[in-house]
Amino acid sequence: MPADDSLSMDQISALFPQLENIQLVGAKGPQQIFTATLKSNFAPVMLRVVPTEEAGVFGWDPEFIVRSLTIVEQAHQGLLRVYEVGQAGPFTFIISEHSPYPRLADLETLPQISPQAALNLVRNMAEGLLTLHRKNIFHGGITPKLISLRADGGDALLLPINIYPAQPPVDMGDFASPEWVTGAEAAFTPGMDIYALGLTLYILLTRKTPMEAGFAMPSTLIKCSDAVDAVVSRAINPDTRERYRNLGDFITDLDKAIASPTGRNAAAIPARPSSPAVPAMNMQKGQTNIYYYLIPALIVGIVLTYTSILYKKDVVRMRNDYNEQVQKENNAKADAARKANREARRHAPATPASAAPAIAENITAAPAVPAPAPAPQPPVPAAPRLSAEPGKVNWSLQPGAKVRQSSNRNMLDAYGPEKAVDGNTSSELSDVSISATGVAEGKTAWFGIDFGKETNRTIEKVVIYTPANLTLLGTMEEFKVILYDNDKNVLAEKTFNTTPSEKSTNVTTWKLDAPVKARALRVESTDPAHPLALTEVEAYGPEEAAETPDPAPAEE
Repeated sequence: MPADDSLSMDQISALFPQLENIQLVGAKGPQQIFTATLKSNFAPVMLRVVPTEEAGVFGWDPEFIVRSLTIVEQAHQGLLRVYEVGQAGPFTFIISEHSPYPRLADLETLPQISPQAALNLVRNMAEGLLTLHRKNIFHGGITPKLISLRADGGDALLLPINIYPAQPPVDMGDFASPEWVTGAEAAFTPGMDIYALGLTLYILLTRKTPMEAGFAMPSTLIKCSDAVDAVVSRAINPDTRERYRNLGDFITDLDKAIASPTGRNAAAIPARPSSPAVPAMNMQKGQTNIYYYLIPALIVGIVLTYTSILYKKDVVRMRNDYNEQVQKENNAKADAARKANREARRHAPATPASAAPAIAENITAAPAVPAPAPAPQPPVPAAPRLSAEPGKVNWSLQPGAKVRQSSNRNMLDAYGPEKAVDGNTSSELSDVSISATGVAEGKTAWFGIDFGKETNRTIEKVVIYTPANLTLLGTMEEFKVILYDNDKNVLAEKTFNTTPSEKSTNVTTWKLDAPVKARALRVESTDPAHPLALTEVEAYGPEEAAETPDPAPAEE
């Protein structure tokens, strides 16, 4: 709002007679923010005002106002209350509850809380958001500044509305879901809120973002159960097809993790009302009967265990399926070649009758054998020939190539070294796979492909795909690519810097000055503090003819 149009505090007070003790505390673009007290119940509130003529530009369009008015009617212990939305004088305004507790953005000022407390905090917010999701109202703007936490970990409150809807998603930092950043989803979805809550849980547990922790499972950093790992990993999976589809399923798995936060079997927890754990959870979650949630958790627990195991094997299974499909295609090509040979022999000139066996006249279906018979064509190699480079072979995809990385940590299920050589280079984040590795013992993070000691490959060009605009997934600011021989001598290397992209991946291409025959390819971070995150690695070269054995010496 222009300075000459600004109103005095007396004029602001006159516009909002329901408030008292109004004080200006800050501004965000055209939005002004005040603290105040409701006269009706003495509740501390935040008053946010935007000039009505600029409300649409700021993002407070009619749809936003309608959604906000619906939120006013909701109340839940996991959500900060929105008391009033409307217009007053030249302003459009929102009056919401003001929490005196620190924000998640100030996590360093809060003591470490237990895994069970962290699970309960996130569950409380998830249950509150579920009341809105049931009305098809999705937050879409959860950030650490909108989450307040009691210092003792006893409560968490989320402002149930994105008060800065016109801001670019990147301003939400790591809490912006990948599909929102890349534009794969143009409207808010339940998965976006689940992603932000999953990330909140990871940070509450480990006090780090996944990137800062090298994409490690929480159980490798703190004492917590596999159930906690499973719920966190699925909630922040960048692939929306693998993430929770609704908050109900997310809450169910949170209950399972709450029942066994540090590794005990949920079935071993005594189901007695006198159990000390049950009242504590009831108090924090506001439930009258915790068993309503524990019983389905016990039933689903076994299924989830097997699901986790199968999910970790998905990458191997998909690659095996891919190789099997390629093998079938190659076998079909070989069958076609053999059929062509049979047809050639069928129409070849017949040998003299005296050379045929005496019973040949009784075998009408057998063709005459040509002399000499042509040598059969060698079968088509089983190695995949699918390549984004016509006439070249992507040696990263060939059977026998081994994938290695610098960190042996238990990676989040959404990430893994195998995914960087699955051949997928789509620019749609719903399709892109991520391979990530953290730093270990202060050494630089690296990711390598070993072509094999006996199968050194001729490399002419290397293409690296890296995440773009996704800091959580480990966008690489600077890295180098190195080619080695069998003795680990450097054959060629080059350093690269990625640049921002509106797609889900950046593409970095290195055309070598001269081809090299390499044993291995290595992508290495230039900063020991930075993990690596890749979406694809390709190493192109000419198709190599199979080696033929030396001819046997002629008999004397």
